This record gives sequence, C-alpha cells and structure tokens, in this order.
Amino acid sequence: RVRFVFDKDAFSLQTKGDEEDALNKPGQNIVVGGDNRWAYSSFVNYEFFPKGFLEKGLPPILVYFKETQTPEDKWGAGPSKASNSEEALKNGAVPGMVHFFPAICDCKQIE
Repeated sequence: RVRFVFDKDAFSLQTKGDEEDALNKPGQNIVVGGDNRWAYSSFVNYEFFPKGFLEKGLPPILVYFKETQTPEDKWGAGPSKASNSEEALKNGAVPGMVHFFPAICDCKQIE
C-alpha cells in the first residue's frame, strides 16, 4: 500500500511495511528513476484538480506539482513534455518535472 508522506522538508512516496507503523522506500521512480522524494524548495507550482473544488469545501480528485529537482534531461517524460513545450513556456509556464497523485489526503492540510 502506498503512503504519501509530508515531512518538514520534502514530499515522498513510500510503501507500507510489514510492521504496523513501518514505511519503506518503494524503489526507483518508474518514469525517470531516482528516489520518490522531492524537496519542497524544488516545487515551482502546485494545484488541486478540479480547480476550485477545495475553495468550495469539496474534495479534489488529483494533486499536481511541478519541481526542478529531477534532472532537466528527464523533463520531457510523461506529461512534462507538454508543460515544457515552447508554447507552454511562452505562455508563462515554469520549466520542471510534472507529477500527479490521487488526492487521498486532507488537501486543506497540504495547501
């Protein structure tokens, strides 16, 4: 079982261990490799989808964030390719690696 962990410095993806409170590193990121841990200082933006749900007291479905910690040569993988296109950058997008995860947490708390 996957756990989304928010500590004072970073967000990480971990898996539930055999013991009740044990958490394990899940291994390399399946898209670009590397640890599934991102420092908040590397976040260039984040959003909850659908937009506006959280402000209306409704639970969002997805959490999106873009970070610059992932090596730049990997930013063309997955949805990052479109968000780093020449057109997107021309329209004000900030370069970085895009991530989505299901909003199975208290999004008000992470806002």
